[in-house]
Amino acid sequence: MKLLLMIMSLTFAASAAFAVDFRWTLGFGQGTLEANIENGNGSSVNIFCPLGQEDTTPGMLIHVKRINAQRDELVTVQMIVDGKSHPFYLKEIELLAEGRANMWEFRELMRALASSKQKSFGIEFPKYNTAETFSLLDARKTIGLGKGSVLKGCDDGS
Repeated sequence: MKLLLMIMSLTFAASAAFAVDFRWTLGFGQGTLEANIENGNGSSVNIFCPLGQEDTTPGMLIHVKRINAQRDELVTVQMIVDGKSHPFYLKEIELLAEGRANMWEFRELMRALASSKQKSFGIEFPKYNTAETFSLLDARKTIGLGKGSVLKGCDDGS
């Protein structure tokens, strides 16, 4: 009985620890590979590669509870990694890395996130005068670099 109680308490303690870790995770569903991070405010970043789809254009979704973009609204975001700004336009909450220039900028952001030695990165929304901070724990392992990148099925990742 003591052993069962100890196992149960360790299980609950471990699950509570994961809830506050806010680490990058990797998932796969419906033909799409996704790298995800959530912060303490319930905001999230989802980097996706629809490698099992007809259109394999990779992209990113950014959900922030305080921002309610209108349908088809272009939202300017600046992702700050290691003090460097990576600006993008989201259509509502989504960025599709379409075209050579957008794909290059998107790859640069992936490299910055996966290579950073910092503990966190920021996202600024100038129009809404707000910012969010996200952890970089496990970003290198989850996002990857080069041929090990989360983008490997959608792009060469180089």
